Amino acid sequence: MKIVYIVEDFAENGGVERIVSLKANELSTKYGHDVTIVSVYKDERPVLYSLDKSIGFVRLDVPFATKSHRRIATLASRLATLARAASRLNKAVKQLNPDIIFFTTTLGALLLPFCRTKAKRVYESHLARPFNPYQQLFWLTKRSADAVICLTKGDMHAFGDGRNVQLIPNFIEQPKRSVADYSRKKAIAVGRLENQKGFDMLIDCWKRVSEQHPDWHLDIYGVGSLHDKLQEQIDQLCLNDYITLCGRSNNIMDVYPEYSLHIMSSRYEGQPMTLIEAQACGLPSVVFNFKFGAADIVQNGVNGIIVEQGDRKAFSEALCTMMSSEDMRKKYGQNAFEVGKQYFKNNVFSKWIELLEFISKA
Repeated sequence: MKIVYIVEDFAENGGVERIVSLKANELSTKYGHDVTIVSVYKDERPVLYSLDKSIGFVRLDVPFATKSHRRIATLASRLATLARAASRLNKAVKQLNPDIIFFTTTLGALLLPFCRTKAKRVYESHLARPFNPYQQLFWLTKRSADAVICLTKGDMHAFGDGRNVQLIPNFIEQPKRSVADYSRKKAIAVGRLENQKGFDMLIDCWKRVSEQHPDWHLDIYGVGSLHDKLQEQIDQLCLNDYITLCGRSNNIMDVYPEYSLHIMSSRYEGQPMTLIEAQACGLPSVVFNFKFGAADIVQNGVNGIIVEQGDRKAFSEALCTMMSSEDMRKKYGQNAFEVGKQYFKNNVFSKWIELLEFISKA
């Protein structure tokens, strides 16, 4: 079967690019499908996620839309970019002649209705629809798609009136090792350094936490446009001895076991891969009850603590509670490992194979 994945920019260091690379590798090497990844935007940066040599890779080299202080000019540029992307995509699809096309990210949702093809079209909703700035346009996407795949129950509800809406969560590789020492006074947070991830809130909370637990250290892994601003916040709060911005890790699954507590301060999510990975490594988590996915993964008082979204005082108190008890961290961490196992590739990927079989026969 010929399968094509449409990705906005495969040079990005994000969860979408990572999960697409994992699925492409699995479908090609284990199941023998002919897989090609199409990256829409022009980006000279190297691809960060490894692809098997059997996987095709096509760049459409569509220039990014230009931003202007005039809204009409910005809108015109975006519409021109969308038209250019649709034209180049249709040419590429005609040459590739796929059986199934998976459209990912916002641009994928907008391109799907304009893709002229006999192939089955599937939209993967990696950013929950309610938080997508273009979600009002998705009515055409869901009417045109042969299936819509959501990562969480909340997002599935948002697409409830679409055709063939299904829930298939992200999966992870089974970690090589898990936390062995819960006495370590080290906490970890992972994600892009962008507003969505709420690291500004976490840094504020750590100011309170460090007063009660000065022997604890927080490491934040990730890169993004807010790096300098977050570092400035750390400097201003005199937290350089307590918080480190560690940059990107090439294998974060080997890093998690070096800690005894995971923290997720996101304002919203599609489905939090880092939360699943941390849990699978046996880390208890303190999380805001963001939409969507927090409550799907963390059961309060079992494998972590969930705090009402945006309540920084309660979040600080939850951190202190967890940091005060090694026994609690160990108990919650052991439960977390059992939760994480549900998302191992072998337990999830069969749903993708079933989808391919169903779509191909429809």
